Amino acid sequence: MKLLRWLIAALLTLTLAVAFLLRSVGANLGATSLQNGDWAINMSVGSADANALQRASVALGGLLGSTRENSVYYRIASVDGEPLRLNCDYRIEGGDYDANWWSITAYGWDNYLIPNPQKRYSYNNENLARDSDGSWVISVSAQEKSGDWIPIGPSGGPPWRKFTDNDFDLLLRLYTPGVAYLETPASAPVPTVTLEACR
Repeated sequence: MKLLRWLIAALLTLTLAVAFLLRSVGANLGATSLQNGDWAINMSVGSADANALQRASVALGGLLGSTRENSVYYRIASVDGEPLRLNCDYRIEGGDYDANWWSITAYGWDNYLIPNPQKRYSYNNENLARDSDGSWVISVSAQEKSGDWIPIGPSGGPPWRKFTDNDFDLLLRLYTPGVAYLETPASAPVPTVTLEACR
């Protein structure tokens, strides 16, 4: 009987420790060191100076994050302080950015691509429809939109694992970024994201 109580206590302790670790690592994914408008950049992604918790966070949510000199990642999870929601429509606007290649991708709260029948998850500097001045617009919505559109919907992860207020986020990746993104990332040019409407 004593052994059974000890095993139950050990199992409970282990379960709580794992849950705490997962929550801590997950919460660190949203920890950022710099803001650029609504966009955030975690300076530890790709840095040799990252501590063990930061590296674990990148391993879970950074999904193949490269070194800082080769790539920069901006994440947006809210617009004007309001978390990104599946029942809302968003408009992303921008131009060209000083990088060899860049993309904007929607991820669910579980840090994975959002399943959708169109199998459309991202746009990049090579496949966007542009106006004559080089500017572009991407719609982000659960409802189909004309033009460049990233469909959003429920994430594939179990709801009990959700630790964020936002339903999804957007990631801007810039590969071989220019000096501004490496030296002054808080003021470097990034796309504008606008909340259009909610249902």
